[in-house]
Amino acid sequence: MPEDSNDHPDIDLTIKHKALRSSRLPLTRLHIFAIWILVTILAAITGHQVSWHLFEIASGASIAFFLWPFVQGPYLLYTRRSLPLRADYRIFTCEIGPEYPKHRIDALFGLGFRYAGQLVQAPRGRNVAVHVAMFIHPANQDSVQLGRIVSGLRATHALVFKARFDDGFAFESSNSHTAQIFRPNPCFPVFRFPALRSTTDLYRLHRKIKEQFALSHSPTLADDEGEVAEFIARAEIVRHRHAHSGDYKLATAGDRYVYTCWGAIRHAWLQTWPIKPFELCVYTAEV
Repeated sequence: MPEDSNDHPDIDLTIKHKALRSSRLPLTRLHIFAIWILVTILAAITGHQVSWHLFEIASGASIAFFLWPFVQGPYLLYTRRSLPLRADYRIFTCEIGPEYPKHRIDALFGLGFRYAGQLVQAPRGRNVAVHVAMFIHPANQDSVQLGRIVSGLRATHALVFKARFDDGFAFESSNSHTAQIFRPNPCFPVFRFPALRSTTDLYRLHRKIKEQFALSHSPTLADDEGEVAEFIARAEIVRHRHAHSGDYKLATAGDRYVYTCWGAIRHAWLQTWPIKPFELCVYTAEV
C-alpha cells in the first residue's frame, strides 16, 4: 500500500488552470438564442426576402453552434483523454487542512465522527487531483469521505457516507450533483441526494437506509488504518469495473486505458448541454 506525506515531493499535485470557453458559458447560449428569436420575429413581421435569408443564416449558425460540442467533445475524448491503469490513491499522514469546508468538518465532529486520515490521487496527465479526508464513527460503524476534486476550471466538494457489512456488501449516500454514468454495482449501491445540503440531514437519511439493509446484513467497521486501506482497495475495484465497462480499451503501449469510439461519444454527450442539466433535473426529481 503506497504511503506518502506532505513532506514527500514525489506526489505532483500541480494543476494547470484553465478558463471556460466563452462558447460554453450559459450567457453565450442565451445570446445566440435571443439573436435567433429576434431574426425570426423580424422575418415573420416584414416578410422580406432579405429577412428570410438572414433567418436562414441565423438558423444555420445557431444549429451549428449547439451541435458542435456533440462533435468536438467525443473527438477530444477519443484522441486526448485516457484512464490510468490504477486509481493509485496515496496516504497523507497529515492533519486535515483548511482546504476542506469548515462547516462540514464541524458537523461531522458534532455527529461523533473522528478524523481517520487523508488520501490524494495525483493528476497524472488528467489535470484533475482528488483529495479525500476520511472520518469514522466507531459507535455507529459508519465512515464518511469528504472529497475535494480540483480541476483546471474549479474545485468542487463532495460528502459521501459509507456503510460496510461483514458479507462484503456496502452502500454509500452522497450529495453528489452528477448523474451516474456507469452501470450500478448491485453489491455496492450508491444513493445520491443532490438537493440535501445539510450534513446532519444527509447522515440521518443514510442511517435510515442502513436500517433497512441491516435487516439482512451485519454492519462492520475497521479501525482508522483499516478503513483507509478499504477505501484504496475499493477504489481499485471501481477502476477495474470502469475500465472493463466497454467504454475503454487498453492502449497499444499497455500503460493506460483509452476511450473506445462509443465510449467517447457516450461520455461526451452525457456531459454536454442540454443533456447534462436535463439528466440532473430528472434524477433530482426522482430522488
